[in-house]
Amino acid sequence: MSDFFKAFKKVSKEDWKNKLITDLKGKDTSLLQIDDEIEELNLSTYYHSEDLNISDTTPGNFPFTRGMNAPNNKWSNGFLVEIENETKANKKALETLNAGADLLVFKSRKPNTNWNSVLSEIQLEHIASQFVINSKDEFEAVHSCVSNSSGVQYNIDFLEDQWNEDDFKSIAEKFKTKQQAFCSVSGFKIQQAGATTWQEISFCLSAGHEYLVKLMELGFTIDQASACITFKVGVGRNYFYEIAKIRSLKRLWSKIVEAYSPEHSCSYACNITAVLGHMNKSLKDPHTNLLRQTTEAMSAINAGVNGIVILPYDSLSTNGSSQLAERMALNISSILKGESYLDVVIDPLGGSYSVENITECIAKKAWKAFQKLDDQGGVFTKKALESLRNRINEKQALRIQKFNKGATVGIGINKYPTPNEIENSWKEKQSYLGMNQLILENAYNTVEA
Repeated sequence: MSDFFKAFKKVSKEDWKNKLITDLKGKDTSLLQIDDEIEELNLSTYYHSEDLNISDTTPGNFPFTRGMNAPNNKWSNGFLVEIENETKANKKALETLNAGADLLVFKSRKPNTNWNSVLSEIQLEHIASQFVINSKDEFEAVHSCVSNSSGVQYNIDFLEDQWNEDDFKSIAEKFKTKQQAFCSVSGFKIQQAGATTWQEISFCLSAGHEYLVKLMELGFTIDQASACITFKVGVGRNYFYEIAKIRSLKRLWSKIVEAYSPEHSCSYACNITAVLGHMNKSLKDPHTNLLRQTTEAMSAINAGVNGIVILPYDSLSTNGSSQLAERMALNISSILKGESYLDVVIDPLGGSYSVENITECIAKKAWKAFQKLDDQGGVFTKKALESLRNRINEKQALRIQKFNKGATVGIGINKYPTPNEIENSWKEKQSYLGMNQLILENAYNTVEA
């Protein structure tokens, strides 16, 4: 088998380029270059072995660009259960599990939630679970119900205003002996505000590093501290960027953890839940959303995330989540696993010259942005956070501008509208750290086809 490639003539990069120019048939050769104004990336449409020195790393080995899972690429299929009525939420959770979910994310929208009622007959020991916690009292209520269950993530975002240092210390103390992921870094919310791939990753690195430092100051070892941190990332429209973004997060997080000399290799693990949001979704044309959510889910899966939560595309609309949107949110992940077997192949694009180059470019920009935040005191400080907010708001404005002019095309949104539009509109735009969620359908003038 080692002699197989000797039968073929080696093609140089110059030969390849000349062939591509020939195929352009006189068109401008600038088509072979990508100048992405939003991402600030200058890329070629083709790469060659001469361009890159790709290290022969395998899954489970430093720098963990290809992840920690050596046997397979399994992920959890998640669903968000929002609680306004405990009985209805419990029914929805059980129905969702029967429909193929194995990760439930609980978020209460009411005070004094009866968590025993919500979790009735749900065997948390057999599934993954996440609880979005908004106050110390809510944490205490949830923790008293699930403290004996393994694999629980608490998704507490201590960057939010209602938390203080005493709350952090009190909650952290409960996990000194038995670690569980309770420090949640929400890159997803940053991405939904219009951040670039590398801005999202720099935020994740800065917040994650701050959590590491705080926990070690409380007496945690680096191994214990890293086990308490989990990341949520958003997934955007560019298939290859999103794969490269998640791969770069794994690589850079392991670089941070390495600086503290962990004893166990599992401490390098970057626990990532990918969340598919609303920024580029259409309320008028559900079928384009099926395509968008499928390719976005494939990006996350091929990058090797631990779980995927696809939010129903109309969950923030005046009509609320439709049955179709909820079925899509659950079934896409199940089909990609059960029928496309994406759980079998680990990092299938690893070794691709183009993807490896994009991973390297995003990683370099993210690391530089992380260092800038670190120089400003870390993203937990007012100065660094304000600086990041201003830069992301600039990107949001640029995205809206390009969308309004038609430079960014959304089929069924600002171009090729469906003739059978569904009557629906966006109900709410969420905000995070002073940044408003970007939903492009809210911000366009129809572009003529």
